[in-house]
Amino acid sequence: MKRKNLIAFALILFCFSGAVVAQKGLGRLKSWAGKYPTDRKGKVTRKFFNLPEIRQPLSKLLKRGDYNLLTREYTVESPIKLIGDYLAIKVCRPHDCDTEQGAYAINLTTGFIYVRMKAGDEVRWFGSKGEYTDLPQEVQDYLTDFAAN
Repeated sequence: MKRKNLIAFALILFCFSGAVVAQKGLGRLKSWAGKYPTDRKGKVTRKFFNLPEIRQPLSKLLKRGDYNLLTREYTVESPIKLIGDYLAIKVCRPHDCDTEQGAYAINLTTGFIYVRMKAGDEVRWFGSKGEYTDLPQEVQDYLTDFAAN
């Protein structure tokens, strides 16, 4: 009986430690607030969208073409903004920010991500859980207003 209890305790501890590591991993993303998604310091370039905790769920959520637009082709970037529990990013195509835009938000508590893509008059939203209307109004407003930073 003791052995079963020990195994159960070890499993619970293992699961709990994984959740703590995941939360710490997302919590550390706050250090990106105020920086650009492509952060250059001397010869070193760090890309927010290349971080494993960002890249993996994002590549599962979006088709390859949308993923490439958001992370590679939309090279005009705004600084990453911390809004409550969310990090939000706006990017667009050079010389065409009025009609070719992408926006990204991640909830640092849950890990849920939301993406807004605009091409011309067509606007599409993607979410890892729920709808974009589940986002706080301030986050929705920020992701849709490309006139403000």
